[in-house]
Amino acid sequence: MPRARVGEIDLYYEMMGTGPPLVLVHGFACGIRSWAPQLRALSRSHRVIAYDVRGHGLSEAPREASAYSQSICVADLHALLGHLRIRRAAVGGLSMGGNIALNFALAHPRMVTALIVADTGSGSDGTADWVGAVHGLAETLEQRGMEAFADAASALALFGHYVSQGPEAERFIRSCLMTHRAHGLAHTVREVLAKRPTIYSLEAGLRALRVPTLLIVGEHDDPCRKVHDFMARTIPRAKHVIIPGVGHLTNLEAPAAFNAAVRRFLDHLSWGPRRPPGPQTLGGRGGTPRPPRPPDARRPRGHPASASTPRRSAGPGTPGARLDPQTLGGPRDTRRPPRPPDARRSPALPAPASMIRHVPSADNS
Repeated sequence: MPRARVGEIDLYYEMMGTGPPLVLVHGFACGIRSWAPQLRALSRSHRVIAYDVRGHGLSEAPREASAYSQSICVADLHALLGHLRIRRAAVGGLSMGGNIALNFALAHPRMVTALIVADTGSGSDGTADWVGAVHGLAETLEQRGMEAFADAASALALFGHYVSQGPEAERFIRSCLMTHRAHGLAHTVREVLAKRPTIYSLEAGLRALRVPTLLIVGEHDDPCRKVHDFMARTIPRAKHVIIPGVGHLTNLEAPAAFNAAVRRFLDHLSWGPRRPPGPQTLGGRGGTPRPPRPPDARRPRGHPASASTPRRSAGPGTPGARLDPQTLGGPRDTRRPPRPPDARRSPALPAPASMIRHVPSADNS
């Protein structure tokens, strides 16, 4: 099993696909399995890395409470990238994982090519009630064990909307919840969830952040909606997406819509200045079409190129260069072999436009 030594513990990770690296950080008590729909879909265009946060799943769970904190989780992510020799990557997370990803971007912005923050910020509002509730989970873990914890967690609003989808969803989330050790989750609750700073307290850093950012939140994720509105107003040029009809676990409740939002965001960044013209890009600016060639620069139809004039190859900034949306590396090169069939995007993956609500963000730059 692939493991990375980070400080005094080993982290378990999985990697799938080739291309630009994308690291995904899971939510509390969810574990690496919760990213299964994203590993399958996004690995067609990216090298996707997911891992079990310390205290979860197949990663080590130290017995000492002092081995847990949000800053330690951020340091673990930094060490994992170092182990994999990745200097820069897109980093994303959901819930607790979104908090880790966001704080990683604030601490190491030059290592982050893009930031994806999903359903993040529980406890930033009503903090005292939040701390009391999560301490109750820690007591359940310590006194009654994993089975009782899975019962209690499934009834929480954070998991309940997904569980309500039916028996299959309930079985899956319980199988995720039961793959951890009780002491690892209890320490995570007391030292990470209960003690991390609120998102609002990060305002100065968020205003200074220049990493391209995608915010995703479920329409019914009440603990996080207000926080996401705040981040959308505060992070310069952040793209804010609300997925209708779902709750806290957007990547599991609406995987097609979640994956489509992430794919469009990352594809836009890959196009960069060479993106094709369009009415609206994910960054909120319309594409600017190239001006037409002057008439005297066009050859009459059927007129052969002059043998004395060398033919110039179309480069990234050359008028007439054709961009292939399936090949994000730049202009089409007829010498490049086509992608294998299994690397092409499935036409079923993108969600209909009606499934995703895009919320314009203020330009704070």
